[in-house]
Amino acid sequence: MSNEMKVPNYITGPYAVGTENFTVTDTERTEILGPGEGPRKMFVRMYYPVEKSATEGLEKANIFTQRKLQALQKAFHFKMPKGELPKADYYENVNHVEGKKFPLVIYNHGYGAYAEANTFLCCEMASNGYIVASIGHAYEAIANEYDDGSFELMDKNINKRMYGGLFEYLRLVFVQMKLLKEKGSPEELFEKFDVFQKKYCAYIIERISVWAQDTKCVVRDLKSRYAQWIDFSKGIGATGHSLGGAVAYYLCQHEEEFACGVNIDGGVFGDYEGMVMKKPFMQICCKENYNVITRSLIRTEAFARCEIFEDMKHIGFSDAKFMIPLAAVVGKMDGMEMYKRLSACHFEVFDKYLKE
Repeated sequence: MSNEMKVPNYITGPYAVGTENFTVTDTERTEILGPGEGPRKMFVRMYYPVEKSATEGLEKANIFTQRKLQALQKAFHFKMPKGELPKADYYENVNHVEGKKFPLVIYNHGYGAYAEANTFLCCEMASNGYIVASIGHAYEAIANEYDDGSFELMDKNINKRMYGGLFEYLRLVFVQMKLLKEKGSPEELFEKFDVFQKKYCAYIIERISVWAQDTKCVVRDLKSRYAQWIDFSKGIGATGHSLGGAVAYYLCQHEEEFACGVNIDGGVFGDYEGMVMKKPFMQICCKENYNVITRSLIRTEAFARCEIFEDMKHIGFSDAKFMIPLAAVVGKMDGMEMYKRLSACHFEVFDKYLKE
């Protein structure tokens, strides 16, 4: 399969979008993935509002460097014309809007994805007055590249850590397929999912707390690096796709400064025994994944809603919608229609609870 990558250049807000990236290092934690050495590192891609006049005469920035694009091409089996790098609807290192602060939203990618996996959504949020920090998690993203020029790919042993051997993987797939076909109330479905995750998903549950630590480390860095541009007065928003969405739920449960969140089609993994959600939270899912998200709809004292996207597949809730032409993989829904609805869901939560 080969296809040109066509990420849409389409934003609706009153601002243009600036971008920069940098590395955050957590010297208090030692990396256990990859070669298992050195401190834990995070790649951060920032999206922020800028005056449209500040971008006049500037060229839009590339989404990826050549080596990162090559890693993605290999992972997703798509091709770009030689010498051509895909551009996004943003501009590199443009001055921030003077005299204004904007709410912060943290985006976490899915497992085995990458920091720029939802370029359209992050740009759309920034154009509507949010600063968005998208985190690339070391050795769990397809590729990360850092300030010092170093470049890393996803740990090749992840699947073994996650599933064990081939027999264990096949058994997990069989049990998961059975789970997704179960019927019942949200409470009943959650109980069945909880049994499943406790038996088969210990590694994933563990990584959610690690990614939450990554996120907290990035937030600490931003409080100094971006202090003059971020409005923290109403808290921070959290969103993410797949495992990143589960991390958003975790952060809203455990971290006081996270005020609200959105989970984009992520199973709500984690041990929340005896806990009640007290933060506004929206769950987005495709129809076939409903059985693994019902924890977000029960045991809550705050706004909670599930938006089900018909004719969608899990991976399609990302820029992969524009990379992979197979409806069986990304869903039949039109890509632009999907992103308009996805953006509207985020604004429904963040405009109300971060901007009032």
